[in-house]
Amino acid sequence: MGELDMLRNEIDELDRELAEVLEKRMNVVMRIMEAKKRMGIPVFNREREHEVIEKVGSYVENKQFRDEIESILQKIMACSRKIQSEYLFPYHIVLVGFMGSGKSTVAGEMAEMLAKKSVDLDQLIEEKQSSSISDIFKHEGESAFREMEKDLVKDVTAMDETYVISTGGGVVLDEENVLNLKQTGVIVWLKTSAEEIYHRISENKERPLLRDDMSVEKIRSLLEQRMPLYEKAADLVIDTDQKTVKEIGLEIVKKLGSVSNDGEN
Repeated sequence: MGELDMLRNEIDELDRELAEVLEKRMNVVMRIMEAKKRMGIPVFNREREHEVIEKVGSYVENKQFRDEIESILQKIMACSRKIQSEYLFPYHIVLVGFMGSGKSTVAGEMAEMLAKKSVDLDQLIEEKQSSSISDIFKHEGESAFREMEKDLVKDVTAMDETYVISTGGGVVLDEENVLNLKQTGVIVWLKTSAEEIYHRISENKERPLLRDDMSVEKIRSLLEQRMPLYEKAADLVIDTDQKTVKEIGLEIVKKLGSVSNDGEN
């Protein structure tokens, strides 16, 4: 046996040991997850992950490899999040709420926290139609947009992989959309006041429903019309005023622990 074959055999043995250690680590991760669930402690802790990565980096004797080993550990921890996420949240997490309630940004935050993919329904429509939502409203009308939205809700909710789904503000206007979203998902209403919404979107000129009247009064009027629909659709309600995206994401994850999805929500 030549030197190269001997080194390859050594690598094979190390890989076997590595696989065994990783499997043991994943088993401990699951036990930690169960303990946190029983104790009501948030499952995901980004600060703890940073602490673990720094600690592991300090174990590396050859500093030439430190960055690479820390990068590998980050991927391992992302896999751990994914395993926990699939076990705890084996359904779509659907964010609904009025425009400016933070659905897209919160979806991105939660996707990272839970190692899920996020999808933005409005963005998918824009990509599919090669046109902005504002232009679709202007040239084809709201009814045409709502049909596009309905078709997309059917397609996304029928997929086997589960997502964090950011919806358009008016998705709850159609009862069929709500029924489809509930079949495979848990609906989270990001509840936001008219004043807070105005503060967030007042400079945005691409909001078709507010093109002719960007004011707190107009926002409040539209919000009051949709409020009963959001309330009826929601499995969870999260107040977003004066909260950071991270705070909202953590609150959702914590509250999701008390909600199950069996297609009957």
